[in-house]
Amino acid sequence: YALYRVARYCDELVDDGNDGEEPRFRANLFLTKAEEAYKVIKDMATIFRGILFWMDGQLTPILDAPSDPVYSFTKSNVIDGSFLYQTAGYKTKANQVIVTWNDPELNFEPVPLIVEDRNAIVKDGRVNKIVATAFGCTSEGQAIRYGRWKLWTAQNQTEVVSFQTALAAAYIRPGDVINVQDADRFGKILSGRTNSSTNNTITLDRNVTLAGSASYTLNTLVTEPAAYNIGKSVTI
Repeated sequence: YALYRVARYCDELVDDGNDGEEPRFRANLFLTKAEEAYKVIKDMATIFRGILFWMDGQLTPILDAPSDPVYSFTKSNVIDGSFLYQTAGYKTKANQVIVTWNDPELNFEPVPLIVEDRNAIVKDGRVNKIVATAFGCTSEGQAIRYGRWKLWTAQNQTEVVSFQTALAAAYIRPGDVINVQDADRFGKILSGRTNSSTNNTITLDRNVTLAGSASYTLNTLVTEPAAYNIGKSVTI
């Protein structure tokens, strides 16, 4: 099923840069020498901007595509309420990437293509170049999209947050999107814990002032076996 999701995402039509449309990712491979199987599969995953990880006894692909957060981590559900932050160095914030792809008009010879973020170059006052290979790419439009993704990632994903938690992260997988709400960093407390509850009341772990004209949604993590009755007759 993971491969099916990848295929659906790859087959979506996007602008090819020449007033036409083409699939988002297309793989055209010709392997000319023996190589380790894992390396070949890992290289193939880069075609759709994916990664591989081992889960349930098999290799599972995850692609970098827009998705909704699956969970929120706050000071109330991480150990010691501590978040550690690391910022990427200047060398990793590329503003120009040279993408190598195989041009079908030149007998599929490797051809370099320059993709750059000119606003970032002006802001940085210098060119910070990296080199990348678009594996299995025979489309100039796909090579440009790959280069833009590399630049966007380098310019915007510049921070790593580390924390320790327990049961809350038992089902988190590599590639999942999460929310982080650090009250120490942002100066606002938007989460906490429930101390107790009845059929129609919930006791929180702190005093919270609610606006009478606003609507609120309470999200909780259920750790006990339970059944939810949605108004229909059920037999357990």
